[in-house]
Amino acid sequence: MATTPKKDDAPDSGVLQDKPTPAAAEHGDHDRVVMASRRADGSMDQYRPEFIGDKDVALTAAKEQLAQQAASAVDVAARGVSAVPEAEAPSEPDPDIAALKEAQDKAIEAAEARAEREVKELHKGLGD
Repeated sequence: MATTPKKDDAPDSGVLQDKPTPAAAEHGDHDRVVMASRRADGSMDQYRPEFIGDKDVALTAAKEQLAQQAASAVDVAARGVSAVPEAEAPSEPDPDIAALKEAQDKAIEAAEARAEREVKELHKGLGD
């Protein structure tokens, strides 16, 4: 029975390697996430992210995450609004607060739409 001698060197397939190379990262390395980490501008802080797991869970998490970040950004932009103690607050809503709430609602709506686009584009897990 003839056998092929065993080779000591593994083929250069990029799968098994003693020293990772940048070429291997370009071909298959990416982050698999259920919920993305976000930078201050709302962009994802992963390398070529892929959402995994249940798609509805990923979508709900992305919507909540981006909505909170968007509402917080509106608050930061409008820091000039001062708080009035509850006992002294007028019965009518403050026009500045109403405008702020409207701006937050618009920002949240845009953030949720962005979350839907991201998850739809990048989801590769269960729950399709």
